[in-house]
Amino acid sequence: MTSTSPGRLSVTRVAEVAGLTPRAVRYYHSIGLVPEPPRDQSGYRRYGGKEVIELVRVARLRALGMPLPQIAERVAATDSGDVSLADALASLADEVDAEIDELIQTRDRLRELARSETFDQPVKTLTQALQNQGVLGPTDDLRTSEKLAAAVLDAVHPEGIAGVLAEASRLFGDANVIEAFGPLRKRLGSLNPRSTDEEIASLAADVATVMTSGAVEGRVDIDLVESLLTDRLNSTQQRFMRQLRAEMKTAQAMTSGRETR
Repeated sequence: MTSTSPGRLSVTRVAEVAGLTPRAVRYYHSIGLVPEPPRDQSGYRRYGGKEVIELVRVARLRALGMPLPQIAERVAATDSGDVSLADALASLADEVDAEIDELIQTRDRLRELARSETFDQPVKTLTQALQNQGVLGPTDDLRTSEKLAAAVLDAVHPEGIAGVLAEASRLFGDANVIEAFGPLRKRLGSLNPRSTDEEIASLAADVATVMTSGAVEGRVDIDLVESLLTDRLNSTQQRFMRQLRAEMKTAQAMTSGRETR
């Protein structure tokens, strides 16, 4: 029996390293996805570092569900060069270390979310925050449209409702803003089919003034929020949202213009 050359692996061994079957390795060769390595004097394929890298990467891309034609493009665009087996395995070990670090971070984030009431209870979290600021009374609750808005904001903000409130803390720190919130919320609740364009425009302008006065970072896409809320709002509320979007953009443009002078 001829032993495997130093620094070279048999098809069975390389398949084991790559997490494949020998049959799969041979199939990838047959379709030209991975070139066949040189054969030894006995006619057996012997795999070195370059081939190990190619097969491991193919196996990973397949595990992610990438179609074979796309994998072929990725492989063709990658030149592993003539790499020793030891260097190839060390490089792959480094990649695994990086993946482990990412998994650990993901695990820790999942546990943090599991412990956080803000993840699946944005309405409760927002209600509590507004009660703490005196905008809502101890027994007051959000309106139906406000509850929906809380859920949407939680979904579209990169850091959820907690991120929204972190930015809004700048607004809550302004006594004038807190004083204005109550009357504005009452006016919002009074919107009805008989509300005039002038009333809606005035309310939108006042809300936009308050929202931009605290220099909130604005990491929520107002257009996206509007589109997600539209089918759950009545026609008057939709008119208000369109007007608010226009007023917010105008106010933000004016603020940006002043800062650049």
